Amino acid sequence: MTDKKKLEAERKDIIKKLLRIQKEFMELERKDGVTEKDIHHNPTGIIKEYVEEHEKLANRLVDIAHELKGSIRT
Repeated sequence: MTDKKKLEAERKDIIKKLLRIQKEFMELERKDGVTEKDIHHNPTGIIKEYVEEHEKLANRLVDIAHELKGSIRT
């Protein structure tokens, strides 16, 4: 598999994970009344885990996009 194909496969996997996180978080919103404040102001527990994982995956997704386009992230 070429590097480009590996990056494309990783990109698809990351998008699936981001969608899973979003779906699970939406379930928390409905079930437990989680709000934007809970996310952005000192998140704890599972919310903190979602925020950290989402941030890590989103950053990697941006890096992959730059690699595929041959650009530099500034």
